[in-house]
Amino acid sequence: MKNRFVFLALTALLFTGPICVGTALGVENAPRISDREIIERLTRLEEGQRSIQKGMEERFTAMEKRMDQRFVAMEKRMDLMGDQTGQQISSLEKRVDDRLDAQWNLTLILIAAIFGLIGFVVWDRKTAIKPLERRFTRIADTIERDLEPESPKGSRFARLMNVLRELAPDDPRLADALRRHSLLEDLPRRPA
Repeated sequence: MKNRFVFLALTALLFTGPICVGTALGVENAPRISDREIIERLTRLEEGQRSIQKGMEERFTAMEKRMDQRFVAMEKRMDLMGDQTGQQISSLEKRVDDRLDAQWNLTLILIAAIFGLIGFVVWDRKTAIKPLERRFTRIADTIERDLEPESPKGSRFARLMNVLRELAPDDPRLADALRRHSLLEDLPRRPA
């Protein structure tokens, strides 16, 4: 315990000793300076300050000059980049316009081809219908001539069927043939 007390006392002395000694040494007797010396020193200080300010101003001016040069160089690079970008955009626009013009031309060609095809179909239909019309007219004339559907006594076919039905009761072969083809259903059969 005694050792411990000694240790604490020495530690406290170690920490507080320099503080007391430092404050005692910090006070110094200043030599007496005359007013003239004070003025001379102040003048030298002011001159030193002026020279420092002048040097600082020169440095700031040089820095501003360098900064301005850098900004000018940067602006030139930016302008150059802007010009290059503008040229790239205008060339891209030109290519897009050329492609759109080509697509428009192809669309017009396609529309013209469609109209040409429609015209061809109409023309072909007219030329194809004329022979059919002539043929149907010929068939109608033949039917008119051969069957006489407008006759007051009936058409030739109806009159022919009436003749066959009249002859069927007397001719068993004719009656059987007409019955097989369902043309003689209303006639009574003769007993054999």
